[in-house]
Amino acid sequence: MNNQNNIKRFESLLEKVNRNGVSELINYIRTDTDFYSAPASTQFHLACEGGLLQHSLNIYYCLAFKKLSLMWNKVLENIEDESIILVALLHDLCKVNFYAKGTRNQKTYDEDKVAAAPKRDVKHDDMGDFIWECVLKYGIDDKMPLGHGIMAIRWHMGFSEDKSLYPSLGKAMEEYPLVLALHEADLEASKLIEAPFGNKAEANNILPEIVERPAHNNDDNEPNPFDEP
Repeated sequence: MNNQNNIKRFESLLEKVNRNGVSELINYIRTDTDFYSAPASTQFHLACEGGLLQHSLNIYYCLAFKKLSLMWNKVLENIEDESIILVALLHDLCKVNFYAKGTRNQKTYDEDKVAAAPKRDVKHDDMGDFIWECVLKYGIDDKMPLGHGIMAIRWHMGFSEDKSLYPSLGKAMEEYPLVLALHEADLEASKLIEAPFGNKAEANNILPEIVERPAHNNDDNEPNPFDEP
């Protein structure tokens, strides 16, 4: 995970959006938030520095590819590329200034670390010799609760919403297909692509293939959302 490359990619995509306030938003993200360094979660997916940024780009790749797929192309054909960029990259903007760094004790079975540790610190269990190691963890410290604004962002958490909201969620998905598309892209990125501390190794091999594939199927005059800036 190359954070500097991710920052350039993120900003270059946002700069393609021709709407008032985009440059101010980019500057706000740069200077007043931890968006580029924050994790995407506390422990389950991309719970590492830069995880939120990587997750947002992963959502963009999944969502943009959906728009090019046979199943979703007609459904999303009236959704502007700008909207794809905005809902994907900013769907978790409410997580800025949300996580706090801390530490926790964790067992490590690393043979080199165990061998280098004082004997009094070496313990044993069914998995072998281990030592306790202090590692980084993330907790929640929400300094600026934003909530989710537009429909796709508001409902992108899908059926993790309270059951009493399921009728409203279903109606939103019916009236705004981008709600369902973004929700699926969020699940695909967090469950298929991302691991706790980075993208899965196999995903790093698959993603470039997915990124290149649409270029062979697109009309020559149709912009490819995966093109590097």
